[in-house]
Amino acid sequence: MLSSRAMEDVTTARPLAGRWIALELLPARPLTLLGPAWAALCGALASGGLAWRGQSILFLILAILLCDALLGAWRARMLESDWRAVARRLSASASTWLDISADAPRSRFARARERLAGLFAYARQIVLPTFNAEILGLVFAGSLAICIAAVLGQAVVALTSGAMLLVIIERKAGAARGAGWRAAHEIGFAWLIAQSAFGFFSWLALFYAILFTLIYRALIGVATTRQSRWLAWSNIAQLVLVLALYAAREPLAAGVAALGLLAQILWQARFQLDRDGVAYARRVQSYVMIAMLMTALALGF
Repeated sequence: MLSSRAMEDVTTARPLAGRWIALELLPARPLTLLGPAWAALCGALASGGLAWRGQSILFLILAILLCDALLGAWRARMLESDWRAVARRLSASASTWLDISADAPRSRFARARERLAGLFAYARQIVLPTFNAEILGLVFAGSLAICIAAVLGQAVVALTSGAMLLVIIERKAGAARGAGWRAAHEIGFAWLIAQSAFGFFSWLALFYAILFTLIYRALIGVATTRQSRWLAWSNIAQLVLVLALYAAREPLAAGVAALGLLAQILWQARFQLDRDGVAYARRVQSYVMIAMLMTALALGF
């Protein structure tokens, strides 16, 4: 049985000895279940190469971990880190650390030693705390994401790098204008990463991934802005999906998607009354998820 001192060492955030990096996983509790994990599962099913055994299951787990947890952590750290404020703070305090006082010793060696001491103080009290708080998690999540992508293949590495680049673009665009980049990152790229992990890719799958990205973007728009125009975008994208599935001779998938669209149109009448975009997104998420699943199965089988 552990002593009280040993228990304290295990549970404290700053143990006396042990690991260098503390990793903590927490449920994100998203607005809907529709997100990168579901898109990755559908992408794997759409590949047609998912066999429920051995290496195939391992690749599926790695793909979901990559798209949901790691790329999600990269996005969160990238968007939450206020590097501009940190840079301003560093610039404002740099003169304090680097200036030599008027009564400093006149010798060159003494002045150099004082400047070096100022640099060490600057690094210890400003740079290192900033690195720990702002950059370490970002570097760790990004490095681990690339490593797992390398296990899944070269195409996955390229797509993962592209997804990380989209987050940088989203950060520069801002929350409102960057919502489209977010949708592409969380749905379109997640689908394509998982599908490419099994070595299969088709232009038709890319077309469907773009449609579901548009639908996801519309749900984000309804939930955040409560504007009816996003309902129109969602309806148009799903109508195109139904027609594309029917043209591809997938009547079952087309019928399920059409019924889901009809149900969403009925819920939109409720939205016009209460203007609750969050509740609407929660109500209709299952219809979109089922349409994604049926589309993936139509592609893969």
